[in-house]
Amino acid sequence: MTIATLQFTLADQRAFARLSGDFNPLHLDPIASIVHGMHLLLRALDAHVRRGPAAKGWTISAGFRRPALPGDSIAVERTGGDRLALTIDAGAPLVDIAIQPAAADPGAESWPASIGRVHQRARRTPRVRPWAGMASAHGAIAFPGRREIRRAFPHAARTFGADAVAAIAAVSRLIGMECPGRDALLSAVDLHITGHAGAKHLTWRVARTDARFGLVRVEIMSPCLRGTIDAFWRPQPAPLPGIEAVAAHVQPDEFAGQRALIVGGSRGLGAATALLVAGGGGIPLVTFVSGAAEVAALRRDARRSGRRIDTLRFDIVTDPIERLARASARFGATHLYYFATPRIFTRRREPFDTALFQRFAAFYVTGFANACAAASTGSLDVFYPSSVALDERSRDLIEYSTAKAAGEALSAMLQAATPGLRILVRRLPRVATDQTASIVPVPAVNPVVAMLPIVREMHRTGSPSE
Repeated sequence: MTIATLQFTLADQRAFARLSGDFNPLHLDPIASIVHGMHLLLRALDAHVRRGPAAKGWTISAGFRRPALPGDSIAVERTGGDRLALTIDAGAPLVDIAIQPAAADPGAESWPASIGRVHQRARRTPRVRPWAGMASAHGAIAFPGRREIRRAFPHAARTFGADAVAAIAAVSRLIGMECPGRDALLSAVDLHITGHAGAKHLTWRVARTDARFGLVRVEIMSPCLRGTIDAFWRPQPAPLPGIEAVAAHVQPDEFAGQRALIVGGSRGLGAATALLVAGGGGIPLVTFVSGAAEVAALRRDARRSGRRIDTLRFDIVTDPIERLARASARFGATHLYYFATPRIFTRRREPFDTALFQRFAAFYVTGFANACAAASTGSLDVFYPSSVALDERSRDLIEYSTAKAAGEALSAMLQAATPGLRILVRRLPRVATDQTASIVPVPAVNPVVAMLPIVREMHRTGSPSE
C-alpha cells in the first residue's frame, strides 16, 4: 500500500542541509546531486507514523539500495506491518526500511569519557578525511534545534520525540561532514530509539573499516539514539592543477593566436582545455551554466599568472543560440571545443529509455549542431568528444552511446556540408571527473593528460589568427 509520494527539489536539499548541518556538495551540486539518505528516511518515517503506535522504544533498520535524485517521484509503500519500501519507476527499489516497537533500550556498553568530549564544531565545508587514521576517528556533534525539527517532521517528532528525530538528522551531518566526510556514501543504518528521551549531542566512533571496499562502520550513542551506520568512502578525483602547473607541460606561446570557445568548461575536460589553451598563450572563452564558482576560480588563476580566461553564462539547451553567436563573433573564435553534458550515469528504464536518450541527444546532437552554426563564420576547427563506450557497448550506457554515435555521424555530415568547418572526433576513455567517481576504483585518465594531445592536434590543423 502506498502511503506517500515524495519528491525532492534543490531547494529541499538546501533546506535539509541547513537543518541537519550536512552541506556535503554531493547533495547540493546543481548538476550531480543526490538526495540526503537521512532525509529520505525521515520523510518516510514521518509518513509511516502519522497515526503512530505508542511505545517506549523502536528499532529501525534501513538499507540504501541506490541514490535518489532530485525530481524523482518516490513511492513510500507499506509492504507489511513493520516494513516500508521506497521505490521509483514502478517498483525499482531505493530504500528498504524495517521499523518495530521495542519494549525498552537493551542497553549499551560504556565508552571512554574522552570520546564524548571531542565535540566537532558545525562546518560548511566537509572534512576530507584520508583512509589512514579513519579507524581511530571519534567525536561528538550537537543536534539541530527542536523547533525546526518539529516543523520539518511533525509526526515523527510527536511519536519518537524531537530529540530522537534531531539525532537521526544529525547522523547526516556525521557521515557527510565528519566521518567519512566529503567522500562518504551512506549504505545502511541500524538504530534503536528511546522514545522522548532528552539529549543534546551524539557521540560517535569508528567501529570497523574494510579497505577492500572502502567500508566504514560508525557506532553512535546518545540517551535517545544508539546504533551503527555503514558508509562507503569514495575518494574523489584529484582536483585540476593550477594554470602554472599545467603551463609547465606546454611552450609559453605554443597555442598563441588560438581563441578557443569552450562550451561547457567550468569543470572536468572543459576546464582542463581552458587551462591548457591559456597556459600555452591562447585565450579561451568558457561557457558555463551552474559552475559560477569554478569559472571564477579559473579566471583568478589565469589573471594571477598574467594570462586570460574569459567566461560566459550560457545554457546550450535552453538559451537562445543567438546569444552564443554574438559572443563568439565578438570574441573572434578560431576553435570550438564542445563539452556540454548532462549527468551521464543516471537511472534508466530497460530496455531503452527514450526520454533519457532525448536528453542526451539535446546536448550531443542538437546542442552541438547549434554551437557549430553559432561559432562558424568562415574557418573554424571543432573538437567533438565521443566515447569508448561505443566500443564497449555497456548496457547501462546504451542511450548515452547512441546519442554519441549520432553526434559522430552529425560531425561527418556537417564537415562535408560546411566550407571551412573542420571537426575532430575522438573516442575518449573514461576520464577522472566528479561524474565518474565510484566506490570501487575504476581506471580513469587525468583530464589534462587526455586533452593535451588533442589541443595540440587542433592547433596544428587550424589556422588561428589574432
